[in-house]
Amino acid sequence: MGRLKDKVALITGAARGHAEAMARRFAAEGADIAMCDIVPQEELDRTTGEAVRATGRRALCFKTDVSDESQVNDMVERTLTEFGKIDILAPVVGIAGPTKDLHELTLAEWRQVQIVNVDSAFLCCKAVLPHMIERRAGRIILFSSPTGKQPLAHRSSYATSKMAIIGLTRTLAAEVGRHLITVNAICPGGHPARDVELTKAFNDYTGRTEHNSNFSNYPEEMEKNRVIAGHWLMNEGYLQDHGTSEDAAAVALFIASDDASHFTGQDVNTPGGYV
Repeated sequence: MGRLKDKVALITGAARGHAEAMARRFAAEGADIAMCDIVPQEELDRTTGEAVRATGRRALCFKTDVSDESQVNDMVERTLTEFGKIDILAPVVGIAGPTKDLHELTLAEWRQVQIVNVDSAFLCCKAVLPHMIERRAGRIILFSSPTGKQPLAHRSSYATSKMAIIGLTRTLAAEVGRHLITVNAICPGGHPARDVELTKAFNDYTGRTEHNSNFSNYPEEMEKNRVIAGHWLMNEGYLQDHGTSEDAAAVALFIASDDASHFTGQDVNTPGGYV
């Protein structure tokens, strides 16, 4: 019997990366998965959705802009209609934002990172919590970063957003503990090339082309992120390896399981010992 038998998980950003790995792992452990991304619904259904169904579990896929409250509310309502409950919420969606000194950032660039990384988590929690409170049960798994604990020069917008997620985790855990809901954050290893790709994808999807100026030299910008993050992780992590999305999914599985019933308000590092 799987550790999540007959549970229902709602995971955002499930087309790739940590969220995709979580969807696959949770399904393998017995959970039905509702998931969203900004890619077309058919594409998500054909990739992560099919992988979930291959385990014998149900998959429900949405194309959702998680910075839009009405779209988030609709996704949650449709999930509850289809599956009847949400046991686990994992708002994983996030973007890296530009690699710039703070005085070079525009207000639009700053706000974009906070909207995607922080506001989306707030909106998902806000939409799901009334249901969890009514049932007196639930697991919320947020995603921060080692950058939410340690400084990384030239990434102030991203670091600020991830520090905010840790603050949200601890505060929300204190609020909802009396309802037997746990709230924890995972701080996984970085994937700089993918972060840049995700930022560009979000810009392209939303039509906010003013933010694409940072990617005028797209391969060079990607390489710049890889070098910065690679040097940081490989020199600071005990294992000299920042880990994989599957490593983060394994930690998420524990947090989502009954084994973690008294585990709450924590931010867990997974990038090979970097703290």
